Amino acid sequence: MRAKSRAGGRELGALLRRHREKAGLTLDMLSARIGKSTTFLHRLEVGERSATSETEVVHYMVACGSTYQAVDELVRLSKETIHDRGYRLCSSGQFMSDSLRSLVFHEANATRLVNYEPEVIPGLLQTQPYIEALLSREDIPVDRRQERVKDRLERQQILIRNRQAKFTFVIHERALRLEVGDYRIMTDQLYAMMFFADQWNISIRVMPASARHRALFGGSFLYLDHDKYSPMVYLDAALGGFIVEDRDYVEAQRSLLRQIVKVSLNEEESRMFITTLADEYDRAEGYWDDPWQVAQEQL
Repeated sequence: MRAKSRAGGRELGALLRRHREKAGLTLDMLSARIGKSTTFLHRLEVGERSATSETEVVHYMVACGSTYQAVDELVRLSKETIHDRGYRLCSSGQFMSDSLRSLVFHEANATRLVNYEPEVIPGLLQTQPYIEALLSREDIPVDRRQERVKDRLERQQILIRNRQAKFTFVIHERALRLEVGDYRIMTDQLYAMMFFADQWNISIRVMPASARHRALFGGSFLYLDHDKYSPMVYLDAALGGFIVEDRDYVEAQRSLLRQIVKVSLNEEESRMFITTLADEYDRAEGYWDDPWQVAQEQL
C-alpha cells in the first residue's frame, strides 16, 4: 500500500525538518512554541498533510528563527505544491536551482529511475570535463560555473550511495555523437559510461539512429518509482523543470517507456556500440592514455 502524499509535500516537509534540526529544536519544543500538536508537525514534515497553508509555513519557520529569505523560499514552494497533479520548479538560476535541488531530493527517495535522453549524455553519467564544457556558454557567469559543476557532480553520488535504487538510461545515438568540448572529452566520457554500465544497478541502452522515425519520442524525461509513494515524472527544460504526478500522465509516460525500450539496443549491443564509438573518438584525437584509469577517476 503506497502512502498518499504528494512529491511537493514531501520535499517541503524535508526542508522544514532541516530548518528545525538546524535550530536545535525537537518536535516537542516546536509544538510548545507554535501551539500545534507533535502529530500535526510530524505529518507536516513527512508530507502527509493534504494541504499546507502559507501561514503554517511562516509560523513554523519563524519559530525556528529562520531568515526572511528562507521563509519566503518555502512559502513559494508551498504555493507550488497545493495541487496533486504536479508542480513547476523555478528556473535554473546562478545558484543551485530549485529545479536541481528538487530533483536531487526525489532521486534520493526513489527505488527505480528510468531516464530517456535524446540530446545529451544524462546528467548522472556526465564526467566533470563534459559538464564544464556544457556550462562554458557565455550566458553563465564565469564565477558561478564551478559552483554549478560541483552541484552536478555531488548529485551523482546517488549512483553509489543509494545501493537499493536501480537506474536505466536510454540515450539516443545523436546524444553520443554530439561533440561536447573536444574529442578527448568525448573519449573520456564514453569510457566512463562503459565503466558505469558494469555496475549491477545501472543499465545503459542506446537508441540507434538506424531506427529513423521510429526513434522519435519527444524530449527528455525521468521516470521515478518508489516503494512507498506513487510514481512521478520529471520533465527537464532549459528554463526550469516540472514534477508531474497526474496518474493518467504518469501512466502514459510509463507506456511510452515500454515503446522506447523496445526500439533500443539491448545492454550488450549498447555496450559494443559505445565501445566502437569511443574508439572512433580515440583515433580521431590520437589519444592513447589509459581510458579505464580515467573512467575510474570519475567515480
